[in-house]
Amino acid sequence: MTIAGAYAIGGFVPLSAYVFLSGMLSAFMLSVTVTLLALFVFGYVKGRYIRAAPMRGAIQTLIIRALAAGAPDFIAKWIA
Repeated sequence: MTIAGAYAIGGFVPLSAYVFLSGMLSAFMLSVTVTLLALFVFGYVKGRYIRAAPMRGAIQTLIIRALAAGAPDFIAKWIA
């Protein structure tokens, strides 16, 4: 139940822009911005929680997760 709740809440972060904005491009840009900001914040909190350098954790999480999120799109465009 906890994992399902986390997925539901986490999934709402990027989708929330499409709920509140009518323009597709503006909703996409806000979705990307909010998602990157959330990744940065989560990484910062993770760094503080494990008593590591918070900024390093924030940047590390942001870069790794952003690359992981973009990889399927890149691969799909490369194949097609």
